[in-house]
Amino acid sequence: MKIKAKQLSLSDIYDDVQSFFEEDKPKFIKLFDSFIDLSELIPPSFYAHYYSHFGRHRDFSLESMLTSLIIQKILSIPTVQLLVHVLKLSKELRELCGFKRVPHPSQFSRFKSIFLKDLENFFNNLVNLTEPICQAINPSISNILIADTTGFEPYVRENNPKFFDSLYRNIKKFSKSNPDFDAHSYACSKMPKFAHSNPDAKFSYINGHYCYSIKATILTNGLGIIQHISFYDDDSLNVNTAKSAAESKDLYDSKTLIPSLKEFFNLHPNFSYRYFLGDAGFDSFDNYKYLFSEHGIIPIIPINPRNSKNLPQPTFNSDGIPTCPRDPSLKMSYDGIVREKGRTTRIKWLCPMSKKVRLNGKTTYILQCDNPCTSSKCGRIFYTTLDIDFRKNTVVPRNSKKWSKLYEKRPIIEKSISLLKSSIAVDSFKLINTRSIKADVFLGAITQHIGLIITAKLGTFEHPLSLKKLLA
Repeated sequence: MKIKAKQLSLSDIYDDVQSFFEEDKPKFIKLFDSFIDLSELIPPSFYAHYYSHFGRHRDFSLESMLTSLIIQKILSIPTVQLLVHVLKLSKELRELCGFKRVPHPSQFSRFKSIFLKDLENFFNNLVNLTEPICQAINPSISNILIADTTGFEPYVRENNPKFFDSLYRNIKKFSKSNPDFDAHSYACSKMPKFAHSNPDAKFSYINGHYCYSIKATILTNGLGIIQHISFYDDDSLNVNTAKSAAESKDLYDSKTLIPSLKEFFNLHPNFSYRYFLGDAGFDSFDNYKYLFSEHGIIPIIPINPRNSKNLPQPTFNSDGIPTCPRDPSLKMSYDGIVREKGRTTRIKWLCPMSKKVRLNGKTTYILQCDNPCTSSKCGRIFYTTLDIDFRKNTVVPRNSKKWSKLYEKRPIIEKSISLLKSSIAVDSFKLINTRSIKADVFLGAITQHIGLIITAKLGTFEHPLSLKKLLA
């Protein structure tokens, strides 16, 4: 019986290249040397800035510096000092980078700090170049947009576990006489809001632990290819008012999605997606409205129980006015329009048994109800939005077969972030400077897109099986 040869698809080739990048790094370096010409990928603005900064007599070319830093990510070399030692020991890597002599570690550090914006533009340019490749691999999966938040921990004193343990031990000494006192929560509240050596490193709750991190929102498509990295540096977002660490994370997730998406679509106005996948932290009315109304994207987001209070819900009368949950004949009182930064405009309704009064120059509420539906001193407060409820009335019903099948693809972004932090060694760099950390994150994402471009180059072969011959 004649055995038919299997025709490899572009998707098969991508899977092979991805495995070589994660498991067989020397082979990936050979592919990089054979198929990648950085001069074809670097934006002209990057060249202009590099040449204007160093002048005509440059010790190292832009391609050499970028190649060496990409090699650092491929080999998961944690520091530029170790990268310099590796380059000095390996003639082959020096030739690949085009170095006649190896740069000093400080030259690599200054390069990342000076050209951070250019590295970001380089990454955004690669996203445009690789979008057709993603569509060729799997158009249906590529039309899915996934978001998640993460944090990159700088090498600061506050991230040493001993810093918190010392504070915790001292507080426990004073709490022995009070068994109801929560020493751990109190210790967390006494931690500094930002690191002393880097104010950009804020006190955060990341991946189940407290730390000082530079937080970011990551967007990928359904293939796990990073599409956008947004470092949200707006100081107006204060998550320290949250009642718990998990609530703090949810607040950050819900308030940073729209600014990140606006930034992404401004950079790539021709990109379009069918579905958006996000965890329960993104469960916010404003996010649903923005995704569906502004871009026609169907949100696939689980309900966050923290956003759904276990209280009896008001009903509505024939005029559309909410009524008391205990007595529908009592209309709730109109209490004005609420406008908050980053949120949709809402109408505030007050319990019909509550009155707003001025006492001693301050506004306060007096509740006169024998059977209140809430423990709040001012009675039940209810908000209605000026639009339909996109959050509850989803296009794809929650927990339907289609919804569940789509949501199963969300963990791919966690794998991408893990690869960014572990395989590319972003999270193990002992860096303090914010610009250097951000540059390494963008270099890690650039390296992923380099692998995708190699996939396309291999896919143009007449016989895709030659991939195996090339790597033999």
